[in-house]
Amino acid sequence: MKENKKVKIWVKIISAALLLFFVFIVGYVVGVREGKDFLPPDNIKNANNGSEVDFSLFWQAWNKARELYIGQSVPQEMIYGAISGMVASLGDPYTVFLKPSDNEKLAADLSGEFEGIGAELTIKNDVIVVVSPLSGTPSEKAGLKAKDIIIKIDDESTEDMSLNQAVDKIRGEAGTTVKLTIIRTKIDEPVEISIVRENIEVPSVTLNTEIIEGKKIAILKIIQFGDDTVQLATKYAQEISNSDIDGIVLDLRNDPGGYLDSSVRISGLFIEKGSVAVIEIDKEGEKKEYKTDNEPILKDYQIVTLVNGGTASAAEIVAGALYDHGRTNIIGEKTFGKGSVQALEPLIFGSSLKVTIAKWLTPKGSEIDGVGIKPDFEIKNENSDTDLQLEKAKGVLLEKINR
Repeated sequence: MKENKKVKIWVKIISAALLLFFVFIVGYVVGVREGKDFLPPDNIKNANNGSEVDFSLFWQAWNKARELYIGQSVPQEMIYGAISGMVASLGDPYTVFLKPSDNEKLAADLSGEFEGIGAELTIKNDVIVVVSPLSGTPSEKAGLKAKDIIIKIDDESTEDMSLNQAVDKIRGEAGTTVKLTIIRTKIDEPVEISIVRENIEVPSVTLNTEIIEGKKIAILKIIQFGDDTVQLATKYAQEISNSDIDGIVLDLRNDPGGYLDSSVRISGLFIEKGSVAVIEIDKEGEKKEYKTDNEPILKDYQIVTLVNGGTASAAEIVAGALYDHGRTNIIGEKTFGKGSVQALEPLIFGSSLKVTIAKWLTPKGSEIDGVGIKPDFEIKNENSDTDLQLEKAKGVLLEKINR
C-alpha cells in the first residue's frame, strides 16, 4: 500500500511538472509571437553579453529616481520623458515624440480649429523660435514675428524646455492671457508681449480681389497646408478661372507649411501636369521626384509670389516649384529654410513619432534646408503702416500683365 501511495505521489508530481512546463512553453511561444513588434533590436542587450548598447544604466536610473525622488513619480510620464529625450538626442529639431495629448493638438492645428495664440514654433540651436504667427490670429495681432526667440513664458525660463512643454504652456483656454518674453533681431533688450488666447478657426486659404489700373487681380493667400487646403485652393482656382481675373498674387507669408502632398497638389494648380514639384532625398541618398497629377487650372495666369521669414516647409516647396518652372517672381524676404520632410508614425496608446525621413530640393536641385529662398525683389515691411511687400507685388504683377 505504501509503495502504491509513493508511486501515485510521484506520478502527480511529474504530471504537474510536465503541465507547468507545457504551459510555460505555450506562453513563451505565444509571447514571442505576439510581442515581437515590441522587442528591442537584437543588438540591444546588457553589457555583460558584449553588446553595443547597455540598458542597465537606464534601469538603474529609473529605479533610483523612483526610490529617492521626494515627490510623486508617475511611471507613464517618466516613459514619455525618456522617449522624448531619446528622440531629442538625434539633434534634429523637427523629429519629436508626441504623447497622446500632443498628438491630439497636432491634429487640431492641421484641422484649423484650436484654442491658443496661433503661432508655429520650433527649436533651433536649442532655443524656442517662432516659425510664423498665423495670419489673423492673436499672435499676429499682438506683434509676434517670425524668428522671434522666446526666452520666457509667463516669467518661466524656456532654457530647459522641450518644444512640447513650451507649446503646452502657451496653449490655454480662450480668454486667458499668456506673457511671452522674446528676443528679436536688431532690438537690444528683451521684449514682453502679452497675448490673449482665442478659440481659433482658421480656413487655410482665402481669396480677395482688387481692381488696379483697370486690371482685376486675385490675392490668393495660403495660411497653412492643412486638412482643407487642397479643397479650398481648388475651389478658389475654379472661381478665378471662371471670372475675368488678369493676374494672381500668391501670398505665402507666415505660412509654416504642413502636408507634403498638399504642397505638390497646390503646385499642380500653377504648373503643367506631370511636372516635378519637389525632389526628396532619403537617408540612403536615393532621390525621388514628386510630380503633379492634378489639372493646372491656373497655368495660364501671370503670378507673383509673396514670402517672408515665416514662409517654411511646404510653403517653400510651392514657392521653389513655381520659381524653378519659370512661373513666378518672388517678392518679400528670405524664407525660413526648412527643407526637410517629416513622417507622422503612429505608435501604441495614441502616441506618435514625427520623424525627419528625408530632405527635399527644388525641381532644379536647389537645397533649402538652413538656406531658404532668396526673393527676386527684397522688400521689408518694418516700421511701415503700408504693406510694402504687397504693393511691390501688385506693381510687378501689373508689369507682367501689360507686357
